[in-house]
Amino acid sequence: MADKEEFDFEEIHFLPIPSQTNIYGLTKIDGNDEERKLFLASLSGRVVCLEYPRNSPVPTSKEVPFTYIPDSAEIVSIDAFNRPETRKGLVVGISLILLKNSRSHQKQFLNIYSALESRSEFSLGSIAEGCQHLELNFVPFQLTHAEVVIKERKQIVFLLCGSDEKVHMFCEDKTQQRFEEQPVQSFFPELQNLPSNVLWLEVETLHNSKRVTVVGCQNGHVKVAVTDLTRGSIEKIDTLDRDGPISSVKLFTQDSSKIIEATGTDAKNIENGQTFERRDYHLLVCCAIEATVVYTNIISQGFTNMVILPESDEFDCVTCTCIADVNWDGKNEIILGTYGQELLIFKCVPLDNTGNGSNSIGFQLMWRRSFASPLFAIEYLDLTNDGLKELAVASLTGLHVLQHNLDNAALHSTKQNSPRDSKDVELVT
Repeated sequence: MADKEEFDFEEIHFLPIPSQTNIYGLTKIDGNDEERKLFLASLSGRVVCLEYPRNSPVPTSKEVPFTYIPDSAEIVSIDAFNRPETRKGLVVGISLILLKNSRSHQKQFLNIYSALESRSEFSLGSIAEGCQHLELNFVPFQLTHAEVVIKERKQIVFLLCGSDEKVHMFCEDKTQQRFEEQPVQSFFPELQNLPSNVLWLEVETLHNSKRVTVVGCQNGHVKVAVTDLTRGSIEKIDTLDRDGPISSVKLFTQDSSKIIEATGTDAKNIENGQTFERRDYHLLVCCAIEATVVYTNIISQGFTNMVILPESDEFDCVTCTCIADVNWDGKNEIILGTYGQELLIFKCVPLDNTGNGSNSIGFQLMWRRSFASPLFAIEYLDLTNDGLKELAVASLTGLHVLQHNLDNAALHSTKQNSPRDSKDVELVT
């Protein structure tokens, strides 16, 4: 059993924001050292950037002057990614609502920002000025991105969930240097004929041949689709209906390492450029009015095996989630943030197989921390450039940066460097 002290965090910085954010208001850039930063958007139409300069324990924060965001605009969602081509730059997407005299006269837009000049692809000033302004005929919700193959080249596209019960795809035209909406069914056939507005979308590509797409809807509908990318067809669909809106879904594995050791035939295939993952994937489902649950072995067994996270319904609605190995044991933990101002960390624990239950695993609440206001978003990344990841938690009033207890970190580092523990996982995965 893990020691609860292993999950201890201390707040090292707080960044206040001019107005509240929401569950779609935080995004991270977790690439090269110079690109590791967080964007936090507020409903007042302002975006702040937080980063730690190299070799400095003090963070810098500044408002990014993104163009074409009027004072009367409310930012709904923000997302960012680095183009897959080497050094081709950062792309930032911001969806917003422009209010005129009343809600009945509002307009919606998607702004996509990238630097148009060479050698300024990662300059925030240049990126903020290079705006493509797209008007929408629906109210936007979550903005995320996914990788597709277009004309035999990998490309990242924006996926925007809307109030028209659709998911819209925006793809970059390289020759025109602009993003255009393309029929989502051409690349994501699983995102057709949705029964309700999608509040949360999760897309995971497995060993370049299969894609798992999870949608959580406003009416409580959850769909898991497995798509064969080599054939472009849907291989399997499982659905479930909960009793309230789905606030978040996360696909994850217990093992936090990215590569599973392969032997025999699998090892030969890896040498030939193919990657195989032998894992059991689980699905975390958060409902606004019910306890948070995990469906184990979701790809192979669908929604047949359910595990309830204890006490997850005792702190109001779960608004945000994160999957991370926060005690460096090679196993992922579940992190929940609630509207009831609590941060909860759950550890997967084995169950006694002698019982009649169908599940061999359960979850235990290992650590909790109270905040002064509701929580909306969580990210886990190495902001301070010290090799140790931090928890970034966006609340109603601003952004909290939580650091691991350094005594515990030093203890784990000592164990990891011991000769008899040479096969242990790295300190930071």
